[in-house]
Amino acid sequence: MKTWTGILLMIILAVATISITSSARTMNESQKQLNIDDPSSQTSAVAASNIETMNEAAFTTKEATSIKEDYISVAPENENVRLYPMKVEGSGYIYNGMVLEVNGKTQEFSDWKGEGGSYKPEVHELDLNGDGQKEIVVLYTEGHGTGIYLGQARIINPITLEEMKMQSLDEIVKQHVESKVTVGSDRVDVDVAVDGVQAEPSRIEGDTSGGLYNKELGFGGVTYYSVEDGQLVVSAAGSYGAALYAGDLTFAYVYQDGEWKAANLKYSMEVYEEEYYESFD
Repeated sequence: MKTWTGILLMIILAVATISITSSARTMNESQKQLNIDDPSSQTSAVAASNIETMNEAAFTTKEATSIKEDYISVAPENENVRLYPMKVEGSGYIYNGMVLEVNGKTQEFSDWKGEGGSYKPEVHELDLNGDGQKEIVVLYTEGHGTGIYLGQARIINPITLEEMKMQSLDEIVKQHVESKVTVGSDRVDVDVAVDGVQAEPSRIEGDTSGGLYNKELGFGGVTYYSVEDGQLVVSAAGSYGAALYAGDLTFAYVYQDGEWKAANLKYSMEVYEEEYYESFD
């Protein structure tokens, strides 16, 4: 009798143990389910996903910025200021969009289109206005040919990497220059005044029959931008006819009223020889 009673007690204890273990397992599974719904758990999962996404993006960016050293322009004033093309076309001679990199920070300028090769763009870091903060100056060539040279310049805020406002050549000419082209049968006379000051007149002798001439000087066909003595300097040839030039308008950009404007304007008369037009080829 005692034996059967002992066996019965052992069976009851075994059943109770199984029931407790099953309940504990159910509670653990429920807790796991609760953890899935827990915002903190979701945050951890999202963070892990974001880290993976960031790693993939970093890898993609690294691949995108892999570019030949020949295409990279480095500022002589600061090796951490670099310029390179977004896309290279025409066997490396056409930059379709450019990337400016300043101390590891980059900014894309898809509307900048210039030439490479021997006309490779330049980049500089200079304090153009003497305020103690250096600006980024980008120079490049939009195109060239016989009697044409289309230089271009951009001034960039080094903190925001945004373009700063610059007076265009057309605005500068309209504001500061007055000119008149008089065509005779055997000569062309060019009169120019800059800010009301008359420049030395120019007379170009020769047969004018069949030629195409302007009523006033045109600017923009040949324009050079350069950095000289810490300033952005411009030289724009004045044309009295189709690819015919009679002198240069020169000026420097200065910062006034929140905009880069022309200062120290001068016009020098000079009649160019045929070799001048061919030098752009």
